[in-house]
Amino acid sequence: MHQDNRHLIIGTAGHVDHGKTALIGTLTGMETDRLKEERERGLSIELGFAYFDLPDNSRAGIVDVPGHEKFIRSMLSGAYGMDIVLFVVDAKEGVQEQTLEHLAILDLLGISNGILVMTKSDLATPDELAEATEMTQEMLIGTTLEGIPTVSVSSITGAGIDTLKQTIVEQVALATEVEESDGIPRLYVDRVFTVQGFGIVVTGTLIGGSINRDQRMVTLPQGEPVRVRGIQVHNEPASVAQAGQRTALNLSGTSVQNIQRGDVLCPTEFSQVTDNIDVSLRVLSSFPRILEHWSRLRAYLGTREIFCRLILLVDEAILPGDTVQVQLRLEQPILTFRGDRLILRDFSAQHTVGGGEVINPFAPKHKRFTPETTTILAQWEEADNAQIVNIVLENSETLCVPASFLHYYLPHSQLSMKAILNGLEDDEKIVRWDKSGRTPLVSDASRTAKTKEKILNTLANFHTAEPLLPGKNATQLRNEIELDEIGFEKLENQLIAERQLVKDGNLLRLSSHEIQFSQEEETAKETLEKLFLESGIHTPTLNELGRLLPEYTPKVLESTFFALLRLEQFVKIADDFFIHKSALEETQQLLITYLRKNDIITVAEFRELAQTSRKYAVPFLEYCDSQNITIRDENVRRLHSRHLQT
Repeated sequence: MHQDNRHLIIGTAGHVDHGKTALIGTLTGMETDRLKEERERGLSIELGFAYFDLPDNSRAGIVDVPGHEKFIRSMLSGAYGMDIVLFVVDAKEGVQEQTLEHLAILDLLGISNGILVMTKSDLATPDELAEATEMTQEMLIGTTLEGIPTVSVSSITGAGIDTLKQTIVEQVALATEVEESDGIPRLYVDRVFTVQGFGIVVTGTLIGGSINRDQRMVTLPQGEPVRVRGIQVHNEPASVAQAGQRTALNLSGTSVQNIQRGDVLCPTEFSQVTDNIDVSLRVLSSFPRILEHWSRLRAYLGTREIFCRLILLVDEAILPGDTVQVQLRLEQPILTFRGDRLILRDFSAQHTVGGGEVINPFAPKHKRFTPETTTILAQWEEADNAQIVNIVLENSETLCVPASFLHYYLPHSQLSMKAILNGLEDDEKIVRWDKSGRTPLVSDASRTAKTKEKILNTLANFHTAEPLLPGKNATQLRNEIELDEIGFEKLENQLIAERQLVKDGNLLRLSSHEIQFSQEEETAKETLEKLFLESGIHTPTLNELGRLLPEYTPKVLESTFFALLRLEQFVKIADDFFIHKSALEETQQLLITYLRKNDIITVAEFRELAQTSRKYAVPFLEYCDSQNITIRDENVRRLHSRHLQT
């Protein structure tokens, strides 16, 4: 089976001194112990990397993971992104303490594709080899590696190496790509160094998607933008790196001081970090203590080690062997997606506590031990892809959620996400906004419908309570129904387009709303209109109305007066100077006729023309200036050009 397109990462695991590095040297012909100190001590301190071609011509990257207990963090770094593990056991020594711990971690990471490699077969008798093999195979029962094939090899004599290579090819055929080629690319950094003439280089295994030369990315958690100047895959220059490949990136825009092992590179649109995650945790039955609330632990995700606090949500304490849902409060922010695997070790880093899967990468702070919390945690754990979208949209702080944000919960390919959203839209479970725009948004259909109903009901209640007011201030309405700005804008525009709402300035009203006068207000309206019509431009102030019309309460007079103003029956000329629309038109026409005949007019001449005083004449003429009826020219007024007769 030709595997040209398969980018395979093979990992190694097992006790220190059981021959992992020698095995890789024999398989690849490459020395993975890079550091002088490593060669001198005969230990793998950092992760070593090599690659080799399989019998079917496909190429495999291989990660030499340190086996010594001190270097457990490096072990985790290498295990992340592993497709197949070579689980190495010394044929003479058999299973050791670190063998068990490495197996537990591989099991927690869900790595199920592997080969049991019994090394140093030349040093063991056939009986010793058979016994060690049988005991190791029994140890694998009940783990993700149960039933994997076994190959015995000697790196000294070369015995079994060809069989191992052929077995790897067979396992490659069984291995399925977890990430699709157009998923979300993430490179968890495991090495950072500078190369003279090139600058900063980072290495890691690419999880999901692809990275192109010249692509702009961001380093997290610091959020620094960088550009990919160059790419190497398996020590060869490349224009693109694909998911599953062992990758080196030459970066510009950062320095070796600003990026470190444990950081992650990702596209800018997927760079939201979190410090509070819900996790489904499986505690190892070998962990020697009971876990308590607020325990300080070390979490390992990707290549990052981070301190965190354990929040117990369902139980007061967790026993070894339990599988429970917990929250982790992280001491530094990380990038993580739903489904990511992580490992927890105790604070002293002496024991692996257990491991699990991220259930909610942006978890809220839950109330402990409540039925609501238990229900929501169960929903998160059991939901399928479509249900996850619904849960995110139902529980989001904002009504509309960027479609790209959903990838944190479904880190699938763009095509899979499109199919999920199209299906939900067809089933009328979601509403999509700006579908073809730069930032497509999605909201839950039921929540959207309820919120629209809430807007309409709130306005209907407002109109009932304030029948003389033309509408409600839009910001006040938004605050009252507790809706975010973007969500409110989308619903407001939709309701206006559906002709259910009318917006006038910053006021919103139901399209069916008309100002309604009570019987008493109707009488007051007629009285006020008559008074202002008869007054011409010599109108009373608001304060004078109560004295002139004592038969009405101040509240009725005020509400009726302002309703007439909103209905444009009354016009505001200046502060506390209002006149009836008919009186305004009549006086303006008088002025226009005069100016067409006489060209200019002074304040004194207008006072005489309108039979009024300076108190009313000056603000009236200034109002006419503001309405482009007249133009002031020092102490005289002329007619605005638009009113000149042609």
